[in-house]
Amino acid sequence: MVSPGGSESCQLSCEKVAYWYLRLNGFLQIENFYIHPVRRGAARTDADLLAVRFPYRKERLYDTPDDIMQDDSGGLSLSSDRIDVVIAEVKRSRCALNGPWTNPSGENVHRVLAAIGCLPPAKIRCAAKQIYETGLYDDGNRLRIRLIAIGNHIDDLLQQKYPRVTQIVWEHLLRFVFDRFQKYRNQKTQTDHWDNVGKQLKERATRPHRTCDAFVKDVTQAMGLLAR
Repeated sequence: MVSPGGSESCQLSCEKVAYWYLRLNGFLQIENFYIHPVRRGAARTDADLLAVRFPYRKERLYDTPDDIMQDDSGGLSLSSDRIDVVIAEVKRSRCALNGPWTNPSGENVHRVLAAIGCLPPAKIRCAAKQIYETGLYDDGNRLRIRLIAIGNHIDDLLQQKYPRVTQIVWEHLLRFVFDRFQKYRNQKTQTDHWDNVGKQLKERATRPHRTCDAFVKDVTQAMGLLAR
């Protein structure tokens, strides 16, 4: 949407932009995953994004095996041999984890693990304990469950307390999105089935003579991000 003066007025949801970043990296997702109360009342908490990625995910493997789309392995700390279950917290300012994911007394992680069914019930308590303590559970075989934080800048205290929690800053995330849409603009022409934010990101990334810096600035303004 463009105003009569030429400036864009369309606001982009931070959670939706994060959703598209994870989607472009092969994650299957549920948005606003709620943990309901035992009785009537407000929800106990919710995860901004609950996502799952499988280790052998490849896009273009059969069509163009010499040009497989490269996911953000470094930024997302992706695994090549684990099913990756992610609870993502999305923030406008610094990366952070909400209290329900760091306070074991509420047992909200227990409830998430039970609800999604990635572990047998007998293993939930052990896995939840590790997630509360380190932000990550790895069964040593084929499954990894972890917290990630997305925000405008890295939180040093969070990094010190939870060094295994992946923190992703918006600038890095948006540069990946720009590169993906620029390189594969022809393959991603059909977007009628996409939501408005996906369409907006692609349109903003593929404008004539668009630079990555201009895209990042444009989108961060549309997201209304807080100054660093």
